[in-house]
Amino acid sequence: MKIRTIILSLIATLCLIGCSKDGSSSAKAKRSPENQAASATSSTNVVDLFIRFSATDGTPLEGKLSLPAGAQGPVPVVFRLHGAGPRTVDNAIQYRDAGGELRVYRYYDFFSHELARRGVAFFRISKRGCTSDSSGQPTIDRSVFSKATPSVLLDDYAKALGALRQRTEIDADRIVVLGSSEGTRLAPRLITRSPKGIVGLVLMGYQSVNFREIIVWQNTVGPWRNVQKLIPAAANGRLTRAEYDAAVKTNPMLAGVLNFGSLDTDGDGIVTREELSRINRPRLDAILKAVDQRNDDFLWQYLFNLSSAYLREDWSGEPTYVTLLKLGIPIAIFHGELDGTTSIEGVREAEKAFRAAGRTNLVVRAYPDADHDLNWTIEAASRGGPAPFQEAFDFVARLVGSR
Repeated sequence: MKIRTIILSLIATLCLIGCSKDGSSSAKAKRSPENQAASATSSTNVVDLFIRFSATDGTPLEGKLSLPAGAQGPVPVVFRLHGAGPRTVDNAIQYRDAGGELRVYRYYDFFSHELARRGVAFFRISKRGCTSDSSGQPTIDRSVFSKATPSVLLDDYAKALGALRQRTEIDADRIVVLGSSEGTRLAPRLITRSPKGIVGLVLMGYQSVNFREIIVWQNTVGPWRNVQKLIPAAANGRLTRAEYDAAVKTNPMLAGVLNFGSLDTDGDGIVTREELSRINRPRLDAILKAVDQRNDDFLWQYLFNLSSAYLREDWSGEPTYVTLLKLGIPIAIFHGELDGTTSIEGVREAEKAFRAAGRTNLVVRAYPDADHDLNWTIEAASRGGPAPFQEAFDFVARLVGSR
């Protein structure tokens, strides 16, 4: 296996919760006419409504609102802002079961079902240019999606929020915004732009800085966080051959993810954090050059279908906490300390900024063994989800239940 392939497998570039999981299938809801919604029961505790609306530039958009089945009267709602890259209302994941049969798991069903148990609705949209095929997998119109810069996405989310507030099933005075990765960068801006009825903000996998800084971090510090997640013995910044062999003996699948011989470039039997950063430097240089030269074909292939226009728009922006400090509502950050995509250090900087400003509306929950997905798996979801998700959903329930 080539070093380039190994490193690409270690870096979750600007992504996302739930981009490569496996799972089980669920029923589909029917689409509706413009500004109308047709319903279909997708589980015993959720009724799904598809809502169509238009962006400011006329681009057709679609959202999915999942309501607690049997709800009496308007209910509170969580509005989810996606991670980077193409996203749909389902974020469907294909996998093969033990018998080899192809199945589909709709990642956002997990959110809707868990929130419904707490009496809360769940709303999300498909990004412009993103639809689903018959299997639930995303179909991307590159010519449309490539125009989805942060400011365009923000405007689309604002339109979605407006459509959500008009729904009679929803209590428009009890809205919680939940952002993941890219969404943690956009969510505070959305709330400052359109704050009416928003009572709280939840951030999972917090992106603390602009795109240039996060890309540099993902290609220098981040890869070792991923190694450390795979092999805890690497916590001291070095991994010996003996430690690697012991880890592979316990989990043979590691050998297919992390090739020690390819990473030990000097052949001394030890791979270090600095060595991995040097190996990854050509990739970082290639990405920075592609952004500078607007080489969108390269970025589309190697950086999660992103464009230079998307990246350059927030290439030198201020830290996310600057916008967070403008908000007076309760804010909670849920973040894994072994996240190799967005840094725990950025979370600590936000905490420090809030303390310096004398602000008390930020709560941080950091998880020592959690990754960017906060350890979400299909298996964990079948048991209600990992602790970070349960604690995030409980935080939401407390917020909306206090009104």
